[in-house]
Amino acid sequence: MSLGVVKSIKVSAASANLTQKEKDVGLIYSSKETVSSAVFTKNKVKAASVIYDMELMKKNKDIRAVIVNSGNANASNSNGFEAIDKITGSLAEKLNIKKEQVFVASTGIIGEDLPYEQIIDSMDELVSNLGKDSSDFAQSILTTDTFKKECTLECSFRGIRFNIGGVAKGAGMIHPNMGTMLAFLVTDINISKEMIDEALKYAVNHSFNRISVDGDTSTNDTVFIMSTNEAENEKITDKNEFYRSFEDNLAHMCANLAKMIVRDGEGATKLAEVVVVGAKNIDDAQKAARSVANSLLVKTALFGSDPNWGRIVAAVGYSKADVNLDKLSVSIGDYTVFENGGKVETNKAELNEYMKNNKEIMIIINLGMGIASYNMWFSDISYDYVKINAEYHT
Repeated sequence: MSLGVVKSIKVSAASANLTQKEKDVGLIYSSKETVSSAVFTKNKVKAASVIYDMELMKKNKDIRAVIVNSGNANASNSNGFEAIDKITGSLAEKLNIKKEQVFVASTGIIGEDLPYEQIIDSMDELVSNLGKDSSDFAQSILTTDTFKKECTLECSFRGIRFNIGGVAKGAGMIHPNMGTMLAFLVTDINISKEMIDEALKYAVNHSFNRISVDGDTSTNDTVFIMSTNEAENEKITDKNEFYRSFEDNLAHMCANLAKMIVRDGEGATKLAEVVVVGAKNIDDAQKAARSVANSLLVKTALFGSDPNWGRIVAAVGYSKADVNLDKLSVSIGDYTVFENGGKVETNKAELNEYMKNNKEIMIIINLGMGIASYNMWFSDISYDYVKINAEYHT
């Protein structure tokens, strides 16, 4: 169901022959006026779609359609903005909406011109398929992903119901501040533009910005949300209790999608969470967590089911967080492996079994310096990651 959980939202997919997939272009359409928001990649080299959308979101809050293609990133090429102009103009005409109500996104190979005529040719199929099968959209936006990433939440606060639906894609070039990652969220909550901006930033900072697969930040990453304002709540214009309920549910959905991305990391065999506690401040907690999550030595140890606490301690040490070795402790699962400046004797057989038999691994690091905390989700690095990225140039 995912995006179709909101009554006035319909989605579809079609083939533009951009890839060998059955469908490689998707459409989200709202029959009602929306309030929308988006966040984008921090990479200074941005895809044409990202540059276009960033300007679009400054001028227009009522986005009525989102068109997404896979197979081509529309980045660092010669016809990026020409392609967007033609695509948005053609789709607006077919849906009888304004051109500036069309949001665009792309994912795939960087540096190749986008064959936009093929996308325009697919639009009749896209429009006629609206509302037929919402899961086709989730499939159409995938690249090296191995499964669709969808989530639906039916929420209630003090008897008033609202819905959130989400779809994401991503498997490689995933790094904090997002990566080759697209996410599209819809809701029917009655909310102002300012508050949906705040909620999206909070949700992204507690989900997509806390994941790491390979340390590369993409040219295309985008998270977009639109609300049809159809729920029966009084319009949210400040950070009241209803807003907090929506913010928490949105962050929960985004965290679920983010963990799906890590779980599907290119060649990944394990999902790990590192939780740093006892930091002097949130900045130190974040530095330590990111350092561990991005460490290739930690990632490869994870792939080998090796409880190598030395690599974890080393990553904390070079993180630039304030660290006192005598106060530092590290646990893997339920097993404390390092404490008070030295290793802790533990049941090696049980710890090794924990590493081998679990697809999800927990690492807890206590800096012993304060009360701040931060968490990250990350994948291991396997032989298959090298094979996939040697063959698939994105």
